[in-house]
Amino acid sequence: MNQMQKNIRALTLALLVLFGSLIVYFFYTIPAYSGRWFATPYNTRLRAAKSKVIPGDIFDRNGVLLASTDGDGSRRYKGSSSLRRGVAHVLGDPQGLVPTGAETMFAAELLGFHSGLFDRFAQLFAERRRGSDVTLTIDAELSAYIASEFPDGYDGAVALMDYESGEILALYSSPAFKLSDPSASAEGALLNRALQGRYAPGSIFKLITLSCALENIPNVLDRQIDCTGHLQVTGAVEVTDTSGEGHGHLTMREAFEKSCNIAYASLALELGEDALRRTARNFGFNGNFLFPEVIVYESLFPSSIEDEGELAWTGVGQGKLLASPLHMAMIAGAMANGGVMAQPKLLLSAKDQSGALRQGAAAKSFQRAVSADQAAILHGLMLETVQKGTATRAAVSGLQIGGKTGTAQVNSSGGKYEPHSWFIGFCEEKRLCLAVVVENGGAGSGAASRLAGKIFKKANR
Repeated sequence: MNQMQKNIRALTLALLVLFGSLIVYFFYTIPAYSGRWFATPYNTRLRAAKSKVIPGDIFDRNGVLLASTDGDGSRRYKGSSSLRRGVAHVLGDPQGLVPTGAETMFAAELLGFHSGLFDRFAQLFAERRRGSDVTLTIDAELSAYIASEFPDGYDGAVALMDYESGEILALYSSPAFKLSDPSASAEGALLNRALQGRYAPGSIFKLITLSCALENIPNVLDRQIDCTGHLQVTGAVEVTDTSGEGHGHLTMREAFEKSCNIAYASLALELGEDALRRTARNFGFNGNFLFPEVIVYESLFPSSIEDEGELAWTGVGQGKLLASPLHMAMIAGAMANGGVMAQPKLLLSAKDQSGALRQGAAAKSFQRAVSADQAAILHGLMLETVQKGTATRAAVSGLQIGGKTGTAQVNSSGGKYEPHSWFIGFCEEKRLCLAVVVENGGAGSGAASRLAGKIFKKANR
């Protein structure tokens, strides 16, 4: 009898814990997911509103009109062809074919669901109500410039944001789609690669590997190594560098500037899988990005690493790693922001037809990636990499620019395709952080770095 009572009490306690967890999860998901639930194309209330409400206009941060509705109810997108390409994935489409776009994410504002009581009363007798106008954080002129300068014939993405406020200034994805007819787009064009693309990071991941080493290996920057261009890890796996020629004798600081594979493969083997995974999680890998205004696909660190060969290549940025561009821009920005990643934001304000203004989410930190002391070290190394390392093509006279290049091998191609070209970095004058990926663009010190330098220069005019 006593045992039965104990079992009943244990079962009751377990049920109470489960019920309490369910309540906590419910109140957690309401603010985290409610906006996304409402904006889904499957929301019947939203579909009904689209036939009764004229959507509000969409503007950029400088008041440039990007989208409006004609008298016949057709949605029209403004500007030059390069501007429309530059903002296509940011705007999206009313049908939700691009679910990350403003037409979907901010449908509640555009269709007047968040309008004030006075505005609703004023429009009570209108044949069709009109929703609120929305102002985005993006810079249309800068977005158009990025679209015009992105390498012809290449796919890829650019993510540019303010590393303190989190305001997104540009999200460019190539190939773009035709705003007036997104359903006719080429395969893959509706994917916003800046938010939803997942790529092998290549050497930009060395930022995380070095951060892990700074945390776990005393005086690691005082080390010196001899890079012969080859590191035999197992009988079947060899890590190579600079086509096997090697860098020769260099310090660990120089190993970062020159992006030495041998140095970072060796660090990964010394650190071990668990330490690397912990640091990657601190940087947001394997996290669930529940940002209220932006859908960002999470970057992935492998759940298990098979052997030392895979571990060595993981430290270099290959293996099973996957990274999304906006996330990598956030990481770069953290190095200029005391180690803290800002939460990305896309909505500046929404104004209903009575003039009532509702501000977007306040600037907010996402999470701390590294301590302020470690961030200062990595910040300095990124500055040196642009000044005299692999990222010199991103340098702009008079600007404090730090960065890291990446050359990400396309493992599934068997050498058939050129590697993806990466650059991540920051510009202190305008508090900008940036990620550029050019698919099959070759070495990261080429296509991606050159474009990054152009973007920073344009943004600072």
